[in-house]
Amino acid sequence: GAERVVFKASGYASSANYSTGKRTTLILFINGRLVDCTPLKRSLETVYASVLPKSSKPFFYVSVEMPPEHIDVNVHPTKKEVHFLHQEDLVEAIRERVEEAVFSSNDHRTFYKQQTLS
Repeated sequence: GAERVVFKASGYASSANYSTGKRTTLILFINGRLVDCTPLKRSLETVYASVLPKSSKPFFYVSVEMPPEHIDVNVHPTKKEVHFLHQEDLVEAIRERVEEAVFSSNDHRTFYKQQTLS
């Protein structure tokens, strides 16, 4: 079958030397809309658990583009929390890239991910 790109993600992740304070900050845009995705936030937090002190929390900015029909915005009354097709794959793919970036450098890192699923 023909392969199709399911999503493109790019963003910034704070380094192991940086802390935003008491809670993880995830600024997530999907198709230009500011939304929440708790599974992604939790997954990204695990990357930092081994490198940040308990009191420090990371910062992320993530922008994802995907076909609009892959997004379910009707999960939460405020329409902020979204679910989407291939969510586990997307969360895992972004987590892997952030992990690579964090462990390959102590600087702020830009990551870029293009996922193709057949």
